[in-house]
Amino acid sequence: TSITMDEEGDELVGTPVMYTCSTAIVMYVLVNMVREGLQLYQQHWQYLLDPTNLVSWMLYISTIIMILPVYHGNVNELQVSCASITVFLSWFTLLLNLQRFDMVGIYVVMFLEILQTLIKVLVVFSILIIAFGLAFYILLSRGEHLSFKTVPMSLVRTFSMMLGEIDFLGTYVQPYYLKDEEGRTLPFPIPAFLILALFMVFMPILLMNLLIGLAVGDIESVRRNAQLKRLAMQVVLHTELERKLPQVLLEKVDKMELIEYPNDKCKLGFFDQMLRKWLCNPFSDDGLEMVLENNEDYVSEEIDKMKLKLRNITKALDTQQQLLRLIVQKMEIKTEADELDEGVSPKELQPMPGVGSKWTSPRVRNKLRTALSFSKAHPPK
Repeated sequence: TSITMDEEGDELVGTPVMYTCSTAIVMYVLVNMVREGLQLYQQHWQYLLDPTNLVSWMLYISTIIMILPVYHGNVNELQVSCASITVFLSWFTLLLNLQRFDMVGIYVVMFLEILQTLIKVLVVFSILIIAFGLAFYILLSRGEHLSFKTVPMSLVRTFSMMLGEIDFLGTYVQPYYLKDEEGRTLPFPIPAFLILALFMVFMPILLMNLLIGLAVGDIESVRRNAQLKRLAMQVVLHTELERKLPQVLLEKVDKMELIEYPNDKCKLGFFDQMLRKWLCNPFSDDGLEMVLENNEDYVSEEIDKMKLKLRNITKALDTQQQLLRLIVQKMEIKTEADELDEGVSPKELQPMPGVGSKWTSPRVRNKLRTALSFSKAHPPK
């Protein structure tokens, strides 16, 4: 699309192609905004907890502001700024959409997991950035250093110094020994070098190594969690699609049974093979093998824990059994097992006809049998 500006450079003259493309973009943005509004109505507060929804709304609003000069012709700094934001968020949204696909989605999820960890750590250690930034502002703002002229610029400069861009020669050495052409000086050299030494120890050495260790130290667990999270996202996506689609369409698409012939070889073209390789089923054999491989250590650890618990339970039962035997021997209690050992046959343990099942002791049954035989020998007159 060709864009022509007038001599002043603040008016834009559009072409029919520009109007067509702008109208298509506006229609697409409006449709997506309606879709996001429906999701907000369905999910309520859960919709606001997802950061990707905020990214989508920022993208739509910046796109609308960017397209406005095509219709009214005036271009200002706001439209240019929104254009840069729109380009960045468009490609970033493309990266977020790739996390649901196989092969490449796991790396996107890992990137987002590590990003969350780094943001948490930076929020905590931003206290050090503010501390050193204010210290450098007090010491160097009077020396005509443009990067430390204001407090915000001093904080940004301190953050860049944390990444290794200290500029030791131009900021500290030359102003200390020589007065350069820009008039930069070092009004307070001793405190400046002392704060700089503490900064080099705390920020580039300690903090940066801590961030790198957090990013790559636990990469295997992040990889396992990323694979499971990606599969969970696919399940949620399919569930939401089924909930939003009409029931008539679902009845035509859903199949109660599916017959497959594994011996029939299907010939696929190059394009079909690439699609199957990159956009295959999330629950394919490769995906499941990766999940099982990643979870092998976790399952083995859980099995070892269960075995240890069973051994502890067995030891506790043996100890209790020994204690019960000692108690019985101490109290001289005779049980049915002891009477069996004294010579009572197992037949005598069977219940007698006409006698309740609660009389199960051999001694009680012997007394009952003696009483019955006596009553039969001496009937009442």
